[in-house]
Amino acid sequence: MRKDRPLGLDRYAPILRLGAPLIAYFLVQSLANLVGVALIGHLGDAVLAGVGAANAIYGLVLALLFGFDTGAQALISRAVGAGSPSRPGEVLADALAAAIPLGALLAVGLWAFGPAVLAMLIHDKSAVATGSAFLRAAAPSLLFLAVTTPINAGWIASGRPGVAFLVTVVTAAAQVGFTWLLVFGAGPIMAQGAAGAGMAGTLDTLLGVFVQIFLALRLRLAPRWSAPSLGGALEVVAIGWPVSVQQSLVQCFLIIVFFIVAQLGVAQAAVINVLVSLTLVPIQTMTGFGVAAATLVGQSLGRGEVDAARRWGWRSAGVGVLVTAPMGLAAVLAPGPLLGLFLHDPATLALAILPTRIAGLAVALDAAGRILGFAFRGAGATKIAAGVPFASQWLIQVPLMWWIALRLGAGVTGVVGVQTGVVFADAALFAALWSGGLWARGRTGAPPALAGVPPDARRIAILGGGGAGKSTLARRLGAARGLPVIHLDRLVFGPGWTRLGAEAVRARLTAALPDDAWIVEGTYAEASELTLPRADLVLWIDQPTWLRMYRSWRKSRDHQGRLRADRPEGCAEGFGWRYAVMVLRYGHLSQSWERGLNALSRTPVLHLRGDRAIARLLGEETR
Repeated sequence: MRKDRPLGLDRYAPILRLGAPLIAYFLVQSLANLVGVALIGHLGDAVLAGVGAANAIYGLVLALLFGFDTGAQALISRAVGAGSPSRPGEVLADALAAAIPLGALLAVGLWAFGPAVLAMLIHDKSAVATGSAFLRAAAPSLLFLAVTTPINAGWIASGRPGVAFLVTVVTAAAQVGFTWLLVFGAGPIMAQGAAGAGMAGTLDTLLGVFVQIFLALRLRLAPRWSAPSLGGALEVVAIGWPVSVQQSLVQCFLIIVFFIVAQLGVAQAAVINVLVSLTLVPIQTMTGFGVAAATLVGQSLGRGEVDAARRWGWRSAGVGVLVTAPMGLAAVLAPGPLLGLFLHDPATLALAILPTRIAGLAVALDAAGRILGFAFRGAGATKIAAGVPFASQWLIQVPLMWWIALRLGAGVTGVVGVQTGVVFADAALFAALWSGGLWARGRTGAPPALAGVPPDARRIAILGGGGAGKSTLARRLGAARGLPVIHLDRLVFGPGWTRLGAEAVRARLTAALPDDAWIVEGTYAEASELTLPRADLVLWIDQPTWLRMYRSWRKSRDHQGRLRADRPEGCAEGFGWRYAVMVLRYGHLSQSWERGLNALSRTPVLHLRGDRAIARLLGEETR
């Protein structure tokens, strides 16, 4: 420890080391956005209102890509913490394979349907026309962002946020230049107005694709790339979809806010656009600390250090509060100079003063809540991170905003006041949940540590849900180790898929089970009572639910009228609704199940998550 550094500061160094480049990264984005709003503000309140509503619609569509950022970051940070150098390339390939087709679909959908949605939000024809032009010009950028979003998550999760910052500096500078040039025109380039701002965004993101790909290859973001897999892509989606849904609902909420305020007039809608843009500065500062928290929490859990993960969440939130509080204070004490950069009509400027001061009061506590939300994401507890904002926005904010802003006539001030109150409640709830242990039970896991496989294991039990791949693994492992394989389905069911009683199953298994060497696959409690206490190795295969469903259906389809080694005698191949329900309900190794299995087994259960974990296990068998 350096003697000239105050005792205790070292514990915050990783947050600052990760957070500082990220904050700079996000602030550069925010400043570029603010410059764009300021430029558009010179075109009048109607244009400012139209582009603000259009940006809310664009944000809604863009949010569907955010889950790829969260999923990739959670998995890559775990791989870094667990010391798995090949895993980042696998995750990135899977994330890109899923994100790019979705980005293309979203771009086409926004271009085709965005203007119609905008016309339902605001009624001023001039605002609708300018907002529609902006949307259609910006739509292609969604495809380009589908490429850069997972790569950017890779830089951050691997502990190299400085690269992400470099890319942002380049693209943000380009965006400001493109915006000025295309909005107002220069030389042979004609002024495009609001459409020019949308074009600037598209050109900027296209530039980002080239820069990101160049740096990813030059700086070896992933030591080794691999072909994407369906299971891997579904794993990224499974982690990230709650965040995509939550962020989409946040944008839906913002659209509803625009709709409510638009009922009050164009000036009020212009004020909301400016307030949203201004609050992005502290929010994206919070995001920088939040992403640092998510990375540190994820890496700690990758090393199995739950208490360390908890401390990183608290420390990151505390630092975020200290840094953002002065920003809120500036909005409280000096709103006029800030707002004057964007609003040029004196009446509109006066309308915005009080709401800006109220919003400033909530900044510090908003930082605590948002950063803890990111900590939940880093732990893989994305449903908690998504559920709290969902409940507060849709069950509290929307009804209260409608009632207070329109029915009671409080206008923009009422909208901001309701949001400030809910920020306080969200922060308190996130803090209470982080103090407990629920987030730890929701975490995603690091790639399995296959070093725990005993090389001399001769009695192996393989468990998991339907369609997880138990039979296939048992046959391949049996061939590799020269062990006989017992398929429990053949012992548990009689002709016509008649389920036998527990005593009959135990009697059959006792007769079939050799004393010294065997592999038994199947998940039945009556059989586990016999196999787990004697097993040298217990494996649980965990696969995404929909992948198990697909494989179960495919297995039934491919073996119609054909023999299958693990199918009971006298049982026809089939895939009905009862089997589908079973696949949906059973298959994930919950904490309580794992405790029960470990209590019964004489060796800890080894959790195999996904096809790659199985492939690594089988790869070790053939060495």
